[in-house]
Amino acid sequence: MTKIRDPLSIENILSNMLSKLNDDEVKNITGKSISHFRKCGDPDDKDHNLYLSDAIKLDILMQRSLLGTPLIDNFQLFLDNEFKKVNSFENIENTLLKVGGRVGDLMDVVQEAMDPESPLGKDLSKKEKDLISKSIIELEEKIAKLKMSIK
Repeated sequence: MTKIRDPLSIENILSNMLSKLNDDEVKNITGKSISHFRKCGDPDDKDHNLYLSDAIKLDILMQRSLLGTPLIDNFQLFLDNEFKKVNSFENIENTLLKVGGRVGDLMDVVQEAMDPESPLGKDLSKKEKDLISKSIIELEEKIAKLKMSIK
């Protein structure tokens, strides 16, 4: 019995893809059988999920067959819809203020680490490098949110 799937669901796209792909090609590129992916395409089967790495490999296989990249296109559509929800002036202003705060935090951490009175003086200790790295990551997260706000 054919299952009805939501039109833009991963399960629907995966099901349509599998009908166009060769069993051996799927096995060769993913290391998994096509029956595994059929289970992933079953909206009622909660024990089988499509991994992102497999989705990329399947899209590569589709692209090689000149059939496009349906999974990545669907992910992009989903993300675009989510980005539209966060795109507002208030969000941009708020995120920009947070970016400025993180820049200040990073400057403080670097200044303390470079202080001649710090544990290794002007040389950076492993702990100081770790603190700087964490501050940079926090700043990058805020910049990513700013990018999403203006998309």
